[in-house]
Amino acid sequence: MTNVYTQTNETRNQIINFKRGGDGQLVEVQRVPTGGKGTNGFTPLTGEKSSPDSLISSNSIVVSKDHKSLFAVNAGDNTVSAFAIGMDGMLTLTDTKGTGNVVTGMSGTANSLAFNDADGTLYVSHSFGPDHIRIFTAMGGKLTLRPQSRSVNLPMTTMDRVPTQIVLTPDNKYLIAAVLFDARPSEAGLTLAKEKTLVTFPVMMGGALGEPIFNDAGGITPFANVFLNGNPNTFVTVLAAESAAVLSTIAANGNVMSGKPSKIDTVVGGMPTEPSEICWISVSEDNRYAFGANFGYGTVSTFRIDDNGLMVRQSTAAQETGDGTFKGLAGVVSSGAGDNAVSGPFLYQLYANARKLVGYRIGDDGQLTKVSEAAIPYNSTQGLAVA
Repeated sequence: MTNVYTQTNETRNQIINFKRGGDGQLVEVQRVPTGGKGTNGFTPLTGEKSSPDSLISSNSIVVSKDHKSLFAVNAGDNTVSAFAIGMDGMLTLTDTKGTGNVVTGMSGTANSLAFNDADGTLYVSHSFGPDHIRIFTAMGGKLTLRPQSRSVNLPMTTMDRVPTQIVLTPDNKYLIAAVLFDARPSEAGLTLAKEKTLVTFPVMMGGALGEPIFNDAGGITPFANVFLNGNPNTFVTVLAAESAAVLSTIAANGNVMSGKPSKIDTVVGGMPTEPSEICWISVSEDNRYAFGANFGYGTVSTFRIDDNGLMVRQSTAAQETGDGTFKGLAGVVSSGAGDNAVSGPFLYQLYANARKLVGYRIGDDGQLTKVSEAAIPYNSTQGLAVA
């Protein structure tokens, strides 16, 4: 059996632990307090009191490659929690420490994590900078904050950019940050990040980060990246405002080269309706399919990956209905499709506005067939990881 984990992101934040059966069914077996605070659905980036993507991020929960450790951000108070994963998948909290970034206003902005198993370095990003990325040593279940921090801001500018995800290359040579906005949201609106939006940091000896390398993402507003399984340099990026995904590679020098974006069908109710806000992405274990979650539509899109690159297979491969109270930027009523993750032959997808975590069997042709449904807290639930 396998375990699937998510965080409630409630004021008293907890990790929900589901046991996955061979048929894809999920059974909740544990709720463990993180020792930190969530935002309880409040979105610090926009000031919304309750929305289904309150962290506006990917990878708010990560599991080590050896499946012995789990880490989670607590955005409400800018802390990170470490857990030991038992042989049975059960969690034990081992430490909770502050990221070093001061909380101002109603909430902190810690939003994404990346862990280097090779040297025990844990990276945490924040929506607001300039100290966007902080670094911990994670050893023996304990977290020790290091003094170094890094920014995704462009040189010679005062604009504070907004990253949504950090991820390590599989060989741990680079940390990649995806930048969604070129400035914090304001009354004037959103400043979409269009250039130099994938920031690669060389990982130095001991886990320190070198000087940033600024790359384009093949399109505007990259939200998240996922590497193909067993591939050290090829990854899929979702472009939120373009309603598209793109296949890219990172070279030995940290430069990123991208293919042509593959855009989903954005006609809703007979009318062109954009953006879909495709913000999360997972890859099947055989690397044949990628699954993108459209936050603004409440749907999942399937992409085919082959020698010719990445192409849309099915624009609406899955969909759930929310309670009718939430609309994305396109003005479409949405269930707020959020984080997703692949576990064996199954895809698991959060729909926080619908209060559910849904499991789908992945067919040989990439078709998604619903096999399970589990209850989660309304709107606040964030992050998804498997072990």
